[in-house]
Amino acid sequence: MPSTADASEPGQPLAAAPLLTAVRQLAERDVYGLVWVGSDLIVNGTYGSLARFVAIGEPLTSSIYALVGMEDDIAALQRGSGDIIELPDITLVTPEGRRPRATLSVSWSQDESAYMLLVARTESRSDLEVELTAQMRARLIAEAELAAKTRELQRVNLELERANADLESYAFVMSHDLQSPMRVLRYTLDELDAASMGATPDAREKIGKLRQLSQRMTGMLSALLDYASITRKTDAIAPIDTHRLVHAVVSSIDAPSGLLIDITGTWPVVNTMAAPLDLVLRNLIENAVKHHDRTSGRVGITAVAEPAQLIVTVADDGPGIVPEHRDAAFMPFRKLGPHQDKPGQGMGLALVRRTVEAAGGTIRLDSPAPAARGTTFTVHWPIR
Repeated sequence: MPSTADASEPGQPLAAAPLLTAVRQLAERDVYGLVWVGSDLIVNGTYGSLARFVAIGEPLTSSIYALVGMEDDIAALQRGSGDIIELPDITLVTPEGRRPRATLSVSWSQDESAYMLLVARTESRSDLEVELTAQMRARLIAEAELAAKTRELQRVNLELERANADLESYAFVMSHDLQSPMRVLRYTLDELDAASMGATPDAREKIGKLRQLSQRMTGMLSALLDYASITRKTDAIAPIDTHRLVHAVVSSIDAPSGLLIDITGTWPVVNTMAAPLDLVLRNLIENAVKHHDRTSGRVGITAVAEPAQLIVTVADDGPGIVPEHRDAAFMPFRKLGPHQDKPGQGMGLALVRRTVEAAGGTIRLDSPAPAARGTTFTVHWPIR
């Protein structure tokens, strides 16, 4: 006959010892398991074989995928009064590959300042239901991972934008501030030139070289200033007659009489920015004319209108650009191969690419050199 320490009278609460024995037996027989979780959702401890798959010291969601995305709901339990989150008939995945089904109940223990998770075994379902549930859990995990990667990409893009802004600001300040001492240098050279009327030819020649270098430095600084300020410019979008624009650009270019500039294709009225498109057309056509190595030849300018873009092609039958020089062609202050002695700063194509990309377009260079002659630039210019 059990003593009063082991049993209770009918209608009275069960004594502690048999209650603990029953709880222990149920836990050992996979009927239920207990998990203690800190306020930071890190698992502090487990009890019962049904909860052994939960990793202690790790986030609760790393062991129970069904709780992924419910972190805010769980945290809200601390503000409630006896609230419980219950997820019935959930498929669990253990490290051993078992897939027990259980009902999860999460509550907040004010006394222990911790969450209590009760894992109670339920009857198994059909294989189809299990597979569907597994797919849903996998989708939740994939969505959580995608959201994390999206946040990381946004952070990296923000850092890149800041770095680009700092670089543009540095180039802008440097090119602007250096123009003042360059002006002083030019004025000093003018004074030296005026005072050297009786000087030797050698001295006057050196002054002339200094003047040329000064003019070249001034041109480079102006080009750098333009290059740095391209993304700062916000030209208004307006209807632009591209047919009139390209003809105006061509008529303003001083081309040799033997060089034919041929305009073909469809040049419609489009909604875009006039000044940047003018810069792109002018630099590409001038580049084709300036670097042609013969007194006669052809520069073809063609346009194809699409709903969201204008595809412009500028092709010449000049010497072409060999493969090892194509990447460098778009770099600032670069003159390639036999064009080292040509006038200019070597900024034309760099300005073109920066302008095209700032407008949201793309540019591509194609050339069959050295097997054949010619260079083709293809611009995809966005239109509204």
